[in-house]
Amino acid sequence: MLSAGGSFQWFRNELGYLEVEAAKVISQRKGKSVEAYDLLIEEASEAPAGCEGLFFLPYLTGERCPHPDPHARGAWIGLTRRSTRDMMVRALLEGVTYGMRDAIEIMQKMGIVATQVRASGGGAKSAFWRQLQADIYKQTIVLTNSSEGPAYGVALLAGVGTGCFKSVEEACKSAIKETVKVKPVKKASALYDKHYPIYRKLYGDLKQRFGEMAALA
Repeated sequence: MLSAGGSFQWFRNELGYLEVEAAKVISQRKGKSVEAYDLLIEEASEAPAGCEGLFFLPYLTGERCPHPDPHARGAWIGLTRRSTRDMMVRALLEGVTYGMRDAIEIMQKMGIVATQVRASGGGAKSAFWRQLQADIYKQTIVLTNSSEGPAYGVALLAGVGTGCFKSVEEACKSAIKETVKVKPVKKASALYDKHYPIYRKLYGDLKQRFGEMAALA
């Protein structure tokens, strides 16, 4: 995805200024770093799963998978007077996670069977987001002893290439250890299974409009 964590960063930078300032105050008071992201996720956890039919399309910089479309746009769709800021934050996180499920669905259609999803990077730091991913993917989310997957993987490949390890399998078995497992909650997964097909249709419904919007810019 082009705007996974980037969507959350955009919200923090453009709409989360209250949380940014609150995080500074709390950090000074507690004497340890508190991130605005943590406060936003706390808000999101207060909103109901599925956000009463509010969806977020995370195409802030176009998209590449599963929609190779530079004109795709981001959007909240389904706002009502009942919609709250908490719902908007949660819908954003859910929308990003639906977008990542798109990639898993493609792999499954290719006959690639996934037994677990290993999370790394910023999104893996949040217990709430890890559970959200498990529920939406319907897969166990696993953390390892390496928080940064890509760079660590490159280092292991270099180790294989220079003869430190005989194979990629040997390198992984010697260096990678599972630390945390998060299993999906069946009730939540069933709810998201009802929402996800609607999310998937929204891009197709708006594709032509996205192109027309891009022409205006």
